[in-house]
Amino acid sequence: MIQHKQMPPLTDSQRALVCDGERVDYLLREEAYIIQNPAYFPFSLDAVLLADFVKLPKKKALRVMDFCTGGGVIPILLAHRTSARIEGIEIQGPIAEMAQRTVKLNGLSHQVTIHQGDIKDLTKPKQEYDLITCNPPFFTFDSSPEQKQATHLAIARHEILLSLDQWIAKAGLLLKDKGRLFLVFRTNRLDDLMTQLLSHHFAIHRMRFVHPKAGQLANMVLVEARYRGGLQGVRVEAPLIVHQEDGTYSEEMRRIYYGDPA
Repeated sequence: MIQHKQMPPLTDSQRALVCDGERVDYLLREEAYIIQNPAYFPFSLDAVLLADFVKLPKKKALRVMDFCTGGGVIPILLAHRTSARIEGIEIQGPIAEMAQRTVKLNGLSHQVTIHQGDIKDLTKPKQEYDLITCNPPFFTFDSSPEQKQATHLAIARHEILLSLDQWIAKAGLLLKDKGRLFLVFRTNRLDDLMTQLLSHHFAIHRMRFVHPKAGQLANMVLVEARYRGGLQGVRVEAPLIVHQEDGTYSEEMRRIYYGDPA
């Protein structure tokens, strides 16, 4: 049986960053802490897979932005692979504040900055970004009572405050030419995604489909697109299988979550 490291106990100063009703999850491969609150939408497999899919250019002055950062899991994961400055933006104030405490909990305030704000309000920066990541709301907005209430969960999952068109347009505004956009999306909206990327001058460079088990249909897709990068063909990588037949994680998923060799 594979043995994994246990989360080391928090110091008094670390415990002071965790509020009542919150818990701390531990990412074994990166040895990183993530503050979670059951009242908000927790980080999921999508975010972990996206962070692993990102290819970080070998550039010292790299600028990185994470859209829809939620609790900040993607910036935290990326910070363990690069010394570049990383920013995240989250529209929901309580969740952004929780992410800011997660950054402090990991001792990454010198590298990671979480902004509370609306992506739609972003303007063209003096220095454009090299790389943007996004784990966006997957589902279109409808007039169901659940979505009208605009709960934390509904905002995270549905295009209530931010549409596919809006965040892709902003990514193009912020990225330099040939800058990279990495995202995770649902396969049942892949046609919408590809249409919007192409209409906003993104060329799809890499794709990888995620399957719950071997032989099952893919339910997620990981995409790397380049802004004004030119259409040079799409590289479709080998499928990522999440679970084995017995329900346990595949070898690759154990590598992603725990650092086990695949």
